[in-house]
Amino acid sequence: MSIRHSLRFKLIIGFMTLAIPLMVLLLYNNFYASNTVREQVAESNKNMIILYSNQIQTLLNREVNLLYNLAIEDPNIIALPRSIHDPDEYFLNKGRVLNILNRDHRFNSGVDFEFIYTIQNKDFFNTAMKATSYEEMEALQSTLGSLLQDAKPDSPYFREWKVIPVLHEYALVRIVDTGSGVYLGACVRLRNLMIPLDFIGLGQEGFSAFLTEQGDIMTNKEGTQQAKLDASLLAGMNDTYQRFRLQQEDYIVVSNPIKDTDMMLSAFIPEEKLLQKLTKFRSFIFIIPILAGFLLIIYLIYLNDIMLKPMNNLIRGMRKIKQGEWSFRLHNPKTREFTIINDAYNDMASEIQALKINVYEEQIKAHKAELKHLQLQINPHFLLNSINIIYNLVEIKNYKLIQVMCVNLVKYFRFATKTNQVVVTIAEEMEHMESYIRIQQLRFPERVTYSYHIAEGLDRACIPPLLIQPFIENSIKYGFDFMDRPFHMEIRIARLAEPDLYEIVIVDNGSGFPEEALESLQNGSYFTQPQDEHLGIWNVHHRLKHIFGQAAVLEFANEPGAGAKVRLVLPYRTLTQFSSYDSGPWEG
Repeated sequence: MSIRHSLRFKLIIGFMTLAIPLMVLLLYNNFYASNTVREQVAESNKNMIILYSNQIQTLLNREVNLLYNLAIEDPNIIALPRSIHDPDEYFLNKGRVLNILNRDHRFNSGVDFEFIYTIQNKDFFNTAMKATSYEEMEALQSTLGSLLQDAKPDSPYFREWKVIPVLHEYALVRIVDTGSGVYLGACVRLRNLMIPLDFIGLGQEGFSAFLTEQGDIMTNKEGTQQAKLDASLLAGMNDTYQRFRLQQEDYIVVSNPIKDTDMMLSAFIPEEKLLQKLTKFRSFIFIIPILAGFLLIIYLIYLNDIMLKPMNNLIRGMRKIKQGEWSFRLHNPKTREFTIINDAYNDMASEIQALKINVYEEQIKAHKAELKHLQLQINPHFLLNSINIIYNLVEIKNYKLIQVMCVNLVKYFRFATKTNQVVVTIAEEMEHMESYIRIQQLRFPERVTYSYHIAEGLDRACIPPLLIQPFIENSIKYGFDFMDRPFHMEIRIARLAEPDLYEIVIVDNGSGFPEEALESLQNGSYFTQPQDEHLGIWNVHHRLKHIFGQAAVLEFANEPGAGAKVRLVLPYRTLTQFSSYDSGPWEG
């Protein structure tokens, strides 16, 4: 039976059907609670990031408007390129422009500094810088000078604020073309834009940062210099939040783009700190499925002890009974119901064992009676043939042969009528066979010959009486056909390579078995029903099966260029060993 139909399999499936949905539900509840907290915190920080983004955007727009107003309205900026050839006039215009920019920068500007660049003479000058070192100031001037020299009218620096790297940090730059050969611009370092963001409550490990379009993180926090977000994060910036892993720690990233720039303002909130208040709740939710699984396993073990084990023992007992082990008994289990079942099983096994012994003994008696009946069936059959031979001799008035035949008949029937003998030696059987063959030789002078050879020691082997005679009789009856040569029969008794086995081979030079009869003998169909003719062969087959069982082999064939061949394979048994047959059928 398939394991899928077993009670154990069905109980395990039922257990899994209950346990798995319960665990999945609890884990989903944990995930849902954590996700809800993330969304609420992300939404709160999202609003704050939008507010700061708008403030930065307002500051930058105000600076751009200031630059455009100066480019259009300030006469000194308009006159600056015209006075390039007059050094004194150019110097005075340059000073007046710087004074205007410094004044506006001091009171109204949120950038680090403004700058002016004249295209014709490639002159770069700027307002006072808020630099922490001379090296930083040189780097800013050098970077902006190179940028302005390469700037083209279609450059993105003229359309929006762009991020440029300066030493180990970043800055925003915007350029305005006055249309008269002069560029106005402003620069602000991102670290200065982040000063208000440092006061945002993002937790001890949280931080704010700007993100470029390529996903680079621009912040002063240590360990983020080489960090980079996937560009797909920027594509999903409209989502409430994104998850990001940095330095073996998970962060929730809330971002918002800053208009007219190529960057975003982001807040990185540590997820562990975010869910810190849910620690006990999460631990409780994680413990519940483990505890539930543990309790279900204990229940499964308990169920196995009170139900599955007794059931398996009962099944094992049934299999033992099926295999013939009638002495096997079941022990009483812990449950009342299985105790009743086991007691009923033990009573049933005891009754069947007793019944089996009685039936077995009756079968032994029946087999013995059938064996004697089969043995007696041979005698009338041969008697009729013998009387027929005497009748033929009387007709030809050969009284001398009649006397010899009667002597051999007396020997033959004295041997055949000893029904109390279960077995005889091969020497006795062969002596009996010689009496039978001499009778046939008297009937057909010089037409019947025979020979036999018995291996040393096999003449003392015991066999059922009248075992070989039916084959000799059939050979003469059906094989002898008044051929040109005498009808010859040969009997060979020899040992086999297998231990305790020997063979009896009977071969003649007659016409052999008919094809149809040979086929039925070889496939065994001949022996499946009682026979009206060839009764001796049928009896020999059944007697061999009763006495030796599967240890005996009976084979039939036609020898090429000769006649019929019969081969018997028997186990070697002495008279002492055969005495056990008195107690029942013996199968070796």
